[in-house]
Amino acid sequence: MATKPFVCEVCHKGLQREQNLQLHQRGHNLPWKLKQKDPKEARRRVYLCPEPTCVHHNPSRALGDLTGIKKHYCPSTARRR
Repeated sequence: MATKPFVCEVCHKGLQREQNLQLHQRGHNLPWKLKQKDPKEARRRVYLCPEPTCVHHNPSRALGDLTGIKKHYCPSTARRR
């Protein structure tokens, strides 16, 4: 079993290398607000079908990627597939 001679003074976590300890300790110096994810940033982009009667027109049922909406809706022929 590997020994972990480098111990963090803040949380007492043991690490195998001094460089790992230095990187680990940087996390303790960050303000708490920087560690939290912004709920607005966590949202992913969704692609809606332009046809109002389509189930994929609703944002909760939207398609997740541009390729999906291109396959679903073909603007060159102006019809849904």
